[in-house]
Order: sequence, then C-alpha cells, then structure tokens
Amino acid sequence: HNLQMRALSRKEEASYLTVAPQPLRDVAMLILATGMRPGEVFRLRKEDANLVLGFVRIPEGKTPLARRTIPLTQRVQPILRKRVSECNGALLFPSRNDPGRPLRWLRKAHMAALQKAQIALPFRLYDLRHTALTRMAMAGIDLPTLRELAGHTSIQMTMRYLHPTPEHKRTAIKKLEAFCLNMRN
Repeated sequence: HNLQMRALSRKEEASYLTVAPQPLRDVAMLILATGMRPGEVFRLRKEDANLVLGFVRIPEGKTPLARRTIPLTQRVQPILRKRVSECNGALLFPSRNDPGRPLRWLRKAHMAALQKAQIALPFRLYDLRHTALTRMAMAGIDLPTLRELAGHTSIQMTMRYLHPTPEHKRTAIKKLEAFCLNMRN
C-alpha cells in the first residue's frame, strides 16, 4: 500500500548500515544500489553476478519483465566480488541451516538494526527497494528505464514507488522559478 511505503534519508541509511550485521548489511546495500527485491537478492547465485561486465542477472521472477539484468554501482561490486569468492556453494546468500537453500528472511536482524539506528517503524526491508527507486527517479532516471530496472510490467506500478523528498520538491520549484524568470527576460 502506498501509504505504508517510505524511503530512508541519507542519515538513516548511514545509521542503519553501521549497525546492520552480516548478511543483512550486504543485502541492504545491494537493494539500495540496484532496487532489487529482497527475495531476488536472497536467491542470487554465483553465475548471476557478472563482475567483469559489472551487472547482476535476475533469471526468474513473477512476470517476464522481472527477469532482467541490472548494472552494478562501484559501491556494490566489491560486495559481490567478496561473496562470489567466499561462497562454498552456488548461492551468494545461503540459509544458515541449509546452504543449498537461499535465505528466506532477515526480520530479526532488520528489526534490531532499526532499533539500534533509531529508525521509526514502520520500515520494512522491502522499503529499501522504495528508497532505491525513489532515489533513481530523483536522480533523473527516466520512467521507462526505471520500470525496466525495477522489473515492472507497467509504468503505473513504477509510479507507486516514487516518493520525492521535501528537498527534491523545493529544488523542483526553484527550477520552475528560474525557468519563469528566464521567460520574462
């Protein structure tokens, strides 16, 4: 539901990542850098990470467009490189109880990190995806590209994830004001 979605501020992100234990920290950083769903990160396999070309492949999803490749930022390439080199099986985020199965959830670690970072609830792990997609939109990424990066079937679905911050809105109004002033001259 749109009213339950929320994006982290930069300060909240820094606090969260500082206190998040592994593997939550790596999962969170991947979501923030790519906009992937938590389940997509949990199911990543060695062969899904192309570190030479700098992208991650999502081979399956709930819709055909959920199957996609996502370029990696400089910030997360070392994380994946380390995970690929250190994993004993095919999965980059294996279950602690069964290394042949992916992680299913990090709820306890996430809730503890929120409490330590003093981030108000509600804030779900999935909201890191909202944060990433919101930031992509605020960075000027066009909606068709954002839709493909998110793996959505429609731009309307992508629009549900966008939450401009008050600062971004102020910047937009300043741009409008400058444009109008230039029109008068």
